[in-house]
Amino acid sequence: MRIFKKRGLVALLLLTAITLAGCMGGGLTNPGWTVVTVQEDVVYAALSTGQVVALDAAKGGEVLWSYPPASPSSGPACAIARRSSDSATLLDAVYGTPVVSDGLLLITSFDRRLYAFDRNTGAKQWDFSAEDSIIGGVTLVGGVAYFGSADHRVYAVDLATQKLAWEAPFATGDRVWGAPAVDEARVYVGSMDHYVYALDRQTGREIWRYDVGCSIPGSVTLADGLLFVGGVDKRLHVLKAEDGSELWKTGELDGWVWGEALVEEGYVYFGTLGGHMYGLRVADGSPRWEPVAVEGAVRAGPVSQGQNLIVGTDAGRLYSIHKETGERDMVYDQINGGVLSRPAVVGDRIFVGAASGRVYALDVTRRDPLLWVYPPSSK
Repeated sequence: MRIFKKRGLVALLLLTAITLAGCMGGGLTNPGWTVVTVQEDVVYAALSTGQVVALDAAKGGEVLWSYPPASPSSGPACAIARRSSDSATLLDAVYGTPVVSDGLLLITSFDRRLYAFDRNTGAKQWDFSAEDSIIGGVTLVGGVAYFGSADHRVYAVDLATQKLAWEAPFATGDRVWGAPAVDEARVYVGSMDHYVYALDRQTGREIWRYDVGCSIPGSVTLADGLLFVGGVDKRLHVLKAEDGSELWKTGELDGWVWGEALVEEGYVYFGTLGGHMYGLRVADGSPRWEPVAVEGAVRAGPVSQGQNLIVGTDAGRLYSIHKETGERDMVYDQINGGVLSRPAVVGDRIFVGAASGRVYALDVTRRDPLLWVYPPSSK
C-alpha cells in the first residue's frame, strides 16, 4: 500500500532524528543524521547542522577543515559550530555515508545535489543536481558515482566530466532511498515501488526486476552472487543477483528492516526498527542465534569489528554483539542523540555520528571508551 505522500513519509520516518537533534537552531529545516567515514586517520563527517568537517582522529578530533567555515554557536546549551553569517551555504539534510576517492569527498544531500569537496581543503569542487531529494548515499565504482533520488530515478555520474555516464537516468516507479550495489557488470537498487532492479552498468538499461511485495527504504547488499533486501513488510529477502529469483525470505519480524545487511563467512546480520539484531545462515535463513534485543530501533546496519558486530540505536546506545554466540555487551550508552547511521570502525576504534550533530570517538580496549567528542560539550 502506498498511503504516504511524497514528503510525508520522509517526515514520519525521520521524526526521531529531528526530535533528537536538540540544538539545531539557525533555521535548518531538515536536520540530517550526522554521517561519518574514516580514511587515513581523518574522520569526514556531514553533521546534522548542515556542516561538513574533516577531523584529525589522532589529535582529539582537531578540525582540519570545515565547510562552510564555522564560528562557535553562542547558545549556552549547544556547542554545535555554525556559520555566523552565510547560513545559506550550509548543506541540507545528509543521510548517506560520505565517500572518499581520488582527492574528493562525495556527499549526497536532501537539497537534490551530489557534492564533491576537495578532501584536503574542504573547498567545494562541483555539484550535480537531481530532480528531487537524495536520501541514500552514493556508490563509487570505476570513477562513476551511482545514486538514487526521490524523483524515482537512478543516476550514474562520471566524476571526470561531472556529467551523466548513461544516456539518461533510469526511471523506477517510485522513490529510491537506498544506495545502489554495483558489480563488474550491473547496478542493483531497490525502490519504494516494491521492485529490486538490475541495470546494465554501462548503459543503465534494465536487465531484470523483481517485486518483493513491499516498499524498500534502504540499500541492498550484494555478496557472493546474492542480494539481501530489507523491506517494510518486516522481512529480509534474499535474491539471486543473476536473475532476481528469490532464494528465501524470513518470516515476519518485529519491525521494518531498513539498515543495510552485513554478510560475512556464510552468515547475514541485520537489525530492525523493532529493536532486535538477527544472525542467519545465508544458505537457508536458519538462525545462528536467537534474536538479540537492544534498547531502541536499529535504523542503520551493523559493522564488523573482529569477532563482533557493532550496532547503534536511536536511543543513543552502541552495542557489541559476538558473531558466533550472539552475546551482547554495551560499548557506550551516553551518546547525545540517536545513532541513525553506520559507525566507522578502524581497528579498536569506533567513530559514531549522533543525531545531535556530534561525532564520538571510542576505543573498545579502554575501560572508559570515550576518546573525544566533536564538537566538545559546552562547559
